[in-house]
Amino acid sequence: MKSYLNNTIVNTTDSEIESGNKYRDKLNPYFITGFSDAESSFLIGSYKDDKRKTGWIVALEFTIVLHEKEEILLEAIRNFFSGVGIVKKVNNNLIRYQVRSINDLAIIIAHFDQYPLISQKWSDYQLFRQAFQIVNRKEHLSIEGLKKILSLKASMNKGGLSDKLKGALPNIIPVQRPLSELPTNISPYWLAGFITGEGCFFINIYKATTKLGFAVTLVFQVTQHSRDIELMKRLISFFECGRYALRSNKDYGDFLVTTFSDIYDKILPFFQKYEIKGAKADDFADFCKAAEIIKAKGHLTSDGLNKLLDLKEGMNKKRLF
Repeated sequence: MKSYLNNTIVNTTDSEIESGNKYRDKLNPYFITGFSDAESSFLIGSYKDDKRKTGWIVALEFTIVLHEKEEILLEAIRNFFSGVGIVKKVNNNLIRYQVRSINDLAIIIAHFDQYPLISQKWSDYQLFRQAFQIVNRKEHLSIEGLKKILSLKASMNKGGLSDKLKGALPNIIPVQRPLSELPTNISPYWLAGFITGEGCFFINIYKATTKLGFAVTLVFQVTQHSRDIELMKRLISFFECGRYALRSNKDYGDFLVTTFSDIYDKILPFFQKYEIKGAKADDFADFCKAAEIIKAKGHLTSDGLNKLLDLKEGMNKKRLF
């Protein structure tokens, strides 16, 4: 089995995966932030407990949930964070990296203070960080401190508090979300991490009026909520190609590159230098193979088209692991 660390491929045995002996190297810190911008969540949980003075328990959590095929990558991320937290399987073929203790979260906070998030998730992090400080000072043990945390929670992620909380602690006023600003420059390692989480490489084969009856287009796509429209548009200038398309529901939009010369001359060289990690690295490798077939005009032959069909059938959600 392969582990992708520090832009190198390290062959490992199953026993090494279980013991974690292979995680001696660290991922680039900007890669960690980019991947977290794509896949992580900062959560504030609240649970009824009549034994507590406030009647409630507050639980802070940094978490990443992925398909179980990404276990190696999650273990590498855990190793990057000095081994804090746990990686465990959950339902429906999912695996979760979870950090909950206040001492362990201090390591997470220190990282994102030094290597800031740049998507709208930065705003959630800032609110989470304030909640962390309240808990660290043990102010959450008072009703006043609890209400401060709930005001932060009400403005995070999708917002809102449960009816149970509202009934027990009425008049909680959500704080104003801090406004994020895109940095002047985006780290290429951040982008490699972000695309590892949110990017998609696929081969589009469709019926057309050609000799073989089919045409082929390579597509590089990044999908994100429309609140990050400015970040998505920044990718156009970063790669000097592509376009942004807002979906009809206005909730999500896509950065798309479909022109073959742009993919071959700009997208492929970038990710060959700043490598994607985890299972998506295999999709990118097949995407590169497809590009070489098309570059050599192989897609205009039956043999080449069949090779492209075989690659397509083994990529993304269809890939076995």
